[in-house]
Amino acid sequence: MKPQGTPTGTFVRHFCPMITWLKNICFVWLALPAALSGQGQFNIQLDTTSIPGLPGLHSFAYATHAGKWLLIGGRRDGMHPKFGGFNTNNANQNIWVVDPAARQVWQRPIDELPDTLQEQLRSANMEFLQHGETLLFVGGYGQSALKQNHITYPYLTLVNVPGLVQAVQGSAPLQPHFQQIRDTFFAVTGGQLQRLADTFYLVGGHRFDGVYSANSDNPTQTYTNAIRKFTHSGGQVTHQSAVTDELNLHRRDYNLTPTVFQNGELGLTAFSGVFQPGLALAPFLNIVEIRAAAGHTSVNGFSQFLANYHCARVPLYAQSANEMHTLFFGGISQYWLDGQGILQKDGRLPFVKTISRVTRLADGAYEEVAFDTELPYHTGTSSEFILAEGVPTQTHDMVDYDALPDGTHLLGYIVGGIVTPENQRNPFVANTVGITSASGQIIQVFLQKNTSSAAPEKALDGRYNLKLSVSPNPARDRWQVRLNLPGPGRLRCVLQDAQGKIVRWLDRGEQLEGVQEFTLSAVDLPAGVYQLTLNLDGVFVETKTIVKQ
Repeated sequence: MKPQGTPTGTFVRHFCPMITWLKNICFVWLALPAALSGQGQFNIQLDTTSIPGLPGLHSFAYATHAGKWLLIGGRRDGMHPKFGGFNTNNANQNIWVVDPAARQVWQRPIDELPDTLQEQLRSANMEFLQHGETLLFVGGYGQSALKQNHITYPYLTLVNVPGLVQAVQGSAPLQPHFQQIRDTFFAVTGGQLQRLADTFYLVGGHRFDGVYSANSDNPTQTYTNAIRKFTHSGGQVTHQSAVTDELNLHRRDYNLTPTVFQNGELGLTAFSGVFQPGLALAPFLNIVEIRAAAGHTSVNGFSQFLANYHCARVPLYAQSANEMHTLFFGGISQYWLDGQGILQKDGRLPFVKTISRVTRLADGAYEEVAFDTELPYHTGTSSEFILAEGVPTQTHDMVDYDALPDGTHLLGYIVGGIVTPENQRNPFVANTVGITSASGQIIQVFLQKNTSSAAPEKALDGRYNLKLSVSPNPARDRWQVRLNLPGPGRLRCVLQDAQGKIVRWLDRGEQLEGVQEFTLSAVDLPAGVYQLTLNLDGVFVETKTIVKQ
């Protein structure tokens, strides 16, 4: 089909002077002369299509084989209510195989499988990753008849993708293509699964046991606050470890993608997600870099405004320009740009149609840009992006941008997701989730490389310099903290020990613009290295290493 949509801007760097403080959420753009990056230009275009028999799904897992999609798990209904939901009746109880080129769909019910496997395959928000011919299917939340309760499933399930695709298309038994390993280490939902070399990274997420409740202090909900690492060989888990960070890894329902850092090192990037500890309905705006050798590091000088929840996304690496791009498609966000390019804020986290990119630039800095093209309706939440056949990729299925010739290319498909009507962008808050649904449409995503008709892009600038100083450092009894606020706002300070545990949480309340000073006690703290993080109106703005003698 002919691609539809409005071209976006070029890769021209611009800077955004802040006219009012972030609290008022009013930015304007000033276009300054800048050279085209080595990346050149690209546009995004969309076209919506459908395949007869394709179900509406969201919060599911997928794998690919020989041009076909394998879809497992997830939900057939829309957004869950504030209390309850996630019942078995509206769970996906089939395994689906889709051939997008031939527009064919096959399905097999899962009721022939053992009970524990059936239950996990009916779950939502599981973590998954395809590695070669194996789909790793981890955790997930759903209604368990065996436990007579809603649980987060304590299983790692290994799926032989080619064998299962063939079994679904034919009449062969399904069970030989599954292996299920029980371990509470894998009882995680809403996290993300990726790998570096032979080690798998189960990052973030939480464990929810019992009937779902939006009450933030529900005792059945426990965030992992961790990067859990494991290896497996011959169907056996061979190593497990975990690193905890109660601040930066306290996120779920977010996006994690493979990335290439400035020095060429392969790693992972954890993007915005929910929810900040101690701040109800406040998404994370900082991102976290994860390296195999050096561990994880919060990027507190950069704010990702435009995609705060799990959505379809795809990484593109341009080696020639040393730039790493990640594209995000719709979903839920606290922020969006209006028709005049002014950043708007809604603390209720509405559905958005924004298509955006976050780019790691050649100098190591990050920028965020909204494309002019938007999704045709409010969707993207809990959807997946499946690459088109033939798109050149590098390791970990990152699109090789340099290998794409100039012109228009089918990049891939946005599959599934939650849809809400145009006039109801906050169905969860309004208790109208019944109007939402699972998308059975497919949105084709086209990339136009090096076109000449694009207008300049305008990058959001969420960077702040608070001129933070702490003295004495090291200290015995107390630290004196000094900073300069660029405008009024609510200031919070978080102190973490070397194990990532939060040992101080100081809410300074509303503060005025200008120099601020306060004392942070160290009397009852053991000697060691600590991380002090400043949070201004929900934005992680600066982190400093301090020492207690």
